[in-house]
Amino acid sequence: MFFKKDFLIYWRDRKEMLIALFMPLALILVLGIALPNWVENSNGSLEMRVALVVKDHHEEGVNDFQEMLNGLSISTEEKNELSQAAASFQPEALLMKMFGNDEVEEFLQVAVLDDQTAHVQLKEEKVEAVITVPEGYTLAALNKLLLHEGGGAVLTLTALENSMKVNVLQNMLDGFLGTVNYQAALDSGMEGQESKGEGELALANSPVGGLEQIEGVDMITSFQYYALAISIFFALSVSTTTASKSITEKREMVFMRLLLAGTHPFRYLYGKVGSTLCMSLLQFTVLIIVSHFLFQLFPGKSLIFWIGLAFIVFMLCLTVAALSALYTAMLFRMKDVDVATGISFILLVVFGVIGGNLVPIYVLPDWLLNIGSVTPNGLALMSMIQWIQGSPFQDLWLPILYQGAFFIVILAASLWIFPRRGRI
Repeated sequence: MFFKKDFLIYWRDRKEMLIALFMPLALILVLGIALPNWVENSNGSLEMRVALVVKDHHEEGVNDFQEMLNGLSISTEEKNELSQAAASFQPEALLMKMFGNDEVEEFLQVAVLDDQTAHVQLKEEKVEAVITVPEGYTLAALNKLLLHEGGGAVLTLTALENSMKVNVLQNMLDGFLGTVNYQAALDSGMEGQESKGEGELALANSPVGGLEQIEGVDMITSFQYYALAISIFFALSVSTTTASKSITEKREMVFMRLLLAGTHPFRYLYGKVGSTLCMSLLQFTVLIIVSHFLFQLFPGKSLIFWIGLAFIVFMLCLTVAALSALYTAMLFRMKDVDVATGISFILLVVFGVIGGNLVPIYVLPDWLLNIGSVTPNGLALMSMIQWIQGSPFQDLWLPILYQGAFFIVILAASLWIFPRRGRI
């Protein structure tokens, strides 16, 4: 009953609903055209120092592999092909070539250090991550790639915290390893089978669609960023809108009459939570779908991408619903409704700024970015950016769990402070 009442209150004010739909679209269009460089040339915010530790001895690994070939019961021709492929396998050279790329050098400084020095500098926060090429990497990689034996070799990435910069670096290394595997496959004889493989390798190392792309990382466009950031902010604003609509009900003693009628007070609050959840979901979904067709946000994305994005949005809207309960409880607890409304509005603006909805996160200083990354809206925005950039879904479990915990804690706090029979 209360859910229907609150939903009809929204529906009654169609003018406000149209403004809430068209204003974000206008902002996305203006910001996407006027301020693309804040997002698309934002390498400055990704600047980081990284230590590279090389424990592997490449020549020894190649020699050991070639000597091992002599003991195999394969033809001399096959041995020669595998030996040549092993000699041309130079993952360290490819890694240094990637780090020497002009685009990468703009934000990534790599220093080759020994293991002890690198980890000391990591603890002293002189570097933000350590990439280690372990001992025996070449031999293990050759065995796996060319002979399909053993468990293969892995690079080790060590960092003190899982930040957005570290995620970008991890994506770069994932892309690098994919290129190494592909080149090894070509060197072992696949290049003579078809020309398709050569074309695919060239594509992986070249700009795609006019957008300069760092290997392994899908760079987010300005329209994608502003569409997500502004949609999140307007979804967040639904919480304050829901609470503000309770002012009239408080003034006209609607809540008191409900108590006198024997209605449990929490049913009133649950109606606010349910209607806010539905309205924020509806508003976000409509904005993203309309923006997608107007600005070509995510062309060619798979169904899995949309399902993952929808899940992140749902968790965000849960926290928005919890905030609406908190603001409503504050409004009924405080004698001056203007003070309660002012607090909720200030929180909305502060969350919008430090969470990257009103100001791109790429222009925020690191300390403010770290604070914003623990707000529900900032966490949702960063999760969406990582999802767009190709992060695996398991990397998003922690922020999703955080959103769930935020929903439970805020809803519990709202129920605790919300007035009930005998406490008014």
